[in-house]
Amino acid sequence: MLTLVSSNMKWFTILLISLTALVVARAGEESSYEPTRFFNSKILPILKNRCFECHSKDHEVDGGLALDTRSGWETGGDHGPAVKPLDLKRSPLIHAVRHLDSDSAMPPDEKLPALEVALLETWVLLGAPDPRVEAKKP
Repeated sequence: MLTLVSSNMKWFTILLISLTALVVARAGEESSYEPTRFFNSKILPILKNRCFECHSKDHEVDGGLALDTRSGWETGGDHGPAVKPLDLKRSPLIHAVRHLDSDSAMPPDEKLPALEVALLETWVLLGAPDPRVEAKKP
């Protein structure tokens, strides 16, 4: 019984943090949700500051995962797509930033601040909108 209550509280806390992150993300913005603005102002800075050093084509591509393009996280790395839109449980990126498993925890040296994790969770729950398109090669 205690385990069930603890598990429910955990998910309630995650939901509360995610909803708070969405409110914070929308603070000072227009009243309508704009996926491009949300991604560019909240998600892309997290990816640039926390992930690109090891997961971008301009630096390194650890584990075969590049997060500097939409197709990078859609295709994923050695373990498949990094994000399953609308599905936190099946999104390896979320599993990694939550530090649920020391072998796949990202970033490996320290856990992201709770607000950044909540923003990434919110992004996935919103369907992982990502307006980035790759230039067509001539």
